[in-house]
Amino acid sequence: MFKFWKNKKGGESSSPAVEETREAVPDQIIELTGREVQRSVAPVLGMTVLDLAERNEVDWNSFCKRGTCARCRCMVVEGIEYLSEPNLAEERRLDPEEIEEGYRLGCQSKIEAVGPVKIKHAPYF
Repeated sequence: MFKFWKNKKGGESSSPAVEETREAVPDQIIELTGREVQRSVAPVLGMTVLDLAERNEVDWNSFCKRGTCARCRCMVVEGIEYLSEPNLAEERRLDPEEIEEGYRLGCQSKIEAVGPVKIKHAPYF
């Protein structure tokens, strides 16, 4: 966990709000699949998967945005290496086997690099 935070602060003096608005390369897309809506969207570095889905009107269910309800649970089909590492909230809510299989919480998973990513909303209910 320390390595994750160390890399996030690594010499950048910009505030997190500035990082969240930094658009990535538009021709690199993220494919988001909700319950009924599927969209290919431009990634925004530092933005969570859930925020990206809501911004692009993909039907992604959520309730708390703190990592406790798991309504935003999703399956990363491709490109998990372009997302942040699972954080403490995800480790507390998801089983280790789920994380190994590629399940993440959309409210906690952030876009950290540009690359081909496919994510499908996969709530428990």
